[in-house]
Amino acid sequence: MKLQRFTLWLVRHRQTLSLVTATAVVAALAGWQLGNLSLVQQQRQQSEQLLLLQQQLQQKEQALAQQLKQTDYLTAELAVERNTIQLQQQDLKAEQQKLFDTRKELAFYQKIISPDLQANSLIIESFSLTKGGAVGSYKFNLVLIEQDKQKNFAKGQISLTLHGSKQGKKTSVDLLKLAGFAKADRRFSFKHFQIFEGEFVLPAAFSAEQVEVTVSVPASRGLKAAKVSKTLLWHEALPGEILE
Repeated sequence: MKLQRFTLWLVRHRQTLSLVTATAVVAALAGWQLGNLSLVQQQRQQSEQLLLLQQQLQQKEQALAQQLKQTDYLTAELAVERNTIQLQQQDLKAEQQKLFDTRKELAFYQKIISPDLQANSLIIESFSLTKGGAVGSYKFNLVLIEQDKQKNFAKGQISLTLHGSKQGKKTSVDLLKLAGFAKADRRFSFKHFQIFEGEFVLPAAFSAEQVEVTVSVPASRGLKAAKVSKTLLWHEALPGEILE
């Protein structure tokens, strides 16, 4: 009895069930199609994003290559400039050496024709200044020569004076005192030549302008006391130029 009722119900609702089934199938197909469209759209967006990233990467690589090219150019240009500076420095040193040789040759003739450059037969052969090993220090070198080969010993004393300014006022400084020379160290007694060397540091806030070299010879054996003094500009003495 129940089976007959269920069969009758199926017959009556067959059209409705067919419509529902068709609707479900269509809905499933539509959902699947929409899913495929969404997947395709995502893949397209990802492809576009990948293409954009590739373009950005290519642009950055090109910019980097350009920077490297410019760096190489600047490096080569700097090397050429350094080489040019070195050549200029060599030329400058050569010109300084020529000037030094000329000054020495001139000094040689001055010793012959200028008696005021010597005290008796004692002369100031050379005086030079160079930068010392420590910061702000300077070295000096003074050479005295006795021209009289018959004379036993040349005797006397030296003094080195720095003239300059401090706090806008003219002042003088004892260079030998700065170098730690005692009174006995300033005296000399030699037969042919003697070299005085020392190192000193300029006083604070002192601006050196000139170096005065003085050689004093006392009176002896009927000879009068004599003194010779020469002055050299500080900036001329610093590069190692020689005072003749």
